[in-house]
Amino acid sequence: MKSVLVALAVIASGAGVAHADQCQLVDSGTALRAFQLLGDHPYTLAFCEPCGDREPGRVDRVTGVATERDRSGAYQIVLNGHEIDLAYTFVQTGPDEFENLAKLASCPTSGVSGKLAVHNPWTDARIEPPRAEPATTTTYVIQQQGSIGLARLLGTCLATSGICSLGLLVLLCRRRRLAMEPRALRLVDRG
Repeated sequence: MKSVLVALAVIASGAGVAHADQCQLVDSGTALRAFQLLGDHPYTLAFCEPCGDREPGRVDRVTGVATERDRSGAYQIVLNGHEIDLAYTFVQTGPDEFENLAKLASCPTSGVSGKLAVHNPWTDARIEPPRAEPATTTTYVIQQQGSIGLARLLGTCLATSGICSLGLLVLLCRRRRLAMEPRALRLVDRG
């Protein structure tokens, strides 16, 4: 009778462990979404509720992400050198908020939270909080090329040439008028 109870206890405890592989092997689309999410959200933490974890692990910075394909064609994510289950990995999406990576990558899960509110996740001295990067504004000037730009350039050149030509014409006319005037008119009687 005792052996039957022990066997039932092992089977019951094994049911929780069976959940530990919900989203470890995923299709290529899910793996790609998870890969991109880990690139966009560089801080993660592990929390396996079906495994009996009472609180989330420490916050880790993503230093390396890779995907591996097994013989069946399924993919798994390798985060910082360790294979992970997307269902038990959370990425930071707000100052005190971490969201479930499997749910963000559209991998079906059961028994896991969608979001965690983690107040002051930076208490671990090994991890530095993210630094606020200075806001930079980049201005792009896009110039239109083609016949309109060429027409404007040509119009500007013609207008500038016309103004210069008009000034030169006025100067030449003035010199001609002075050249045609008799010098005797400029003489003053000092008598």
